[in-house]
Amino acid sequence: MALHLRQRGAIWYARGTIRVGRQTIDVPEFSTGCSARADAEEVAGHEAARIREDILAGPAGRAKRLTVADCILGYLRRPKGVSRLDTAKFDALNEMIGAFTLDNLAGAWRLWLEKHPKHAPATALRYRALILSAVRATCEAHSVPAPTLPEVATDHDERVALLTAQERAALIRSYSPHAACPALVLARQGARTQEVLRLDWRDVDFPLDTIRFGVRRDGAFRQGRRNKNRRGRAVPIDRQVRMLLWGMWHAAGRPSEGPVFLSIRGEPYADTTDEGGNPLRKAHETACRRARITGFRVHDWRHDWAGRQVMGGVDLYTLMRLGGWASLKMVERYAAVSAEHLREAVRKVA
Repeated sequence: MALHLRQRGAIWYARGTIRVGRQTIDVPEFSTGCSARADAEEVAGHEAARIREDILAGPAGRAKRLTVADCILGYLRRPKGVSRLDTAKFDALNEMIGAFTLDNLAGAWRLWLEKHPKHAPATALRYRALILSAVRATCEAHSVPAPTLPEVATDHDERVALLTAQERAALIRSYSPHAACPALVLARQGARTQEVLRLDWRDVDFPLDTIRFGVRRDGAFRQGRRNKNRRGRAVPIDRQVRMLLWGMWHAAGRPSEGPVFLSIRGEPYADTTDEGGNPLRKAHETACRRARITGFRVHDWRHDWAGRQVMGGVDLYTLMRLGGWASLKMVERYAAVSAEHLREAVRKVA
């Protein structure tokens, strides 16, 4: 049995079955990309030969022929698509290590790390996750065992920024008016920046004293609203945040929907999840200079909040749910904050 051709418009398509030994493979119809039958027959013949070689070579043989570029291309073509930010990362990966075959994936990864020594651990983790996602998807499609990569050392990413009560108050006071309100929510709720800046009045439930990040009242994920791990959550409103939002809600005419926070231009904040960047970065840096606080990023409000929760006795599982982390492993860093807090208490008593 072989592949058969049929013409659709100007292009020839091929489909059929291929038998190797006792195994029969059904080949779905595919475009040869050729308008001449002779050229189409040649393309179909090469594809049939490749399929036979794959069967005879087995999983190990197929893995040797698959490249990182093959995996990236297949992943970019998937129906779900890829964000623009990740597409740019895939382009960079493809340019440097696309020619590596999967049996040398570890070597490709070592080369990437050697060429990017200044990558922060979080950045390296993102690139590693993208490579593995593309590789696993392609290997599954080709019935090939997926290789893995060494873990990224994250010692430098375990930094947990904590402010004193005086520093925290001084920094909040130092923000410009348009940034002070979302900054207070960041400091008191531990949410991600985009979760706060894209907050809608539909997400605020005063009767139940809850804020919903990325999820509607009926529990469905809000279309067009994204958080980092695509998991919505409802959390209790902090007392100070409730007072702030209550006042803002009344001042805005008690709206039933619409953005809670507006930029300095009076416009809703753009969703920069795909593009990267933080809309509050400049306002935050200015506030830090005014408050004479160094080395504290916008995202560090989340670390500061989590550290205070742990020092206040909140267990890691509850912290994970309140902060929207995907696993307990991601909040284990804050256990060290709790241990140091206890040691400091013992030293004070002694």
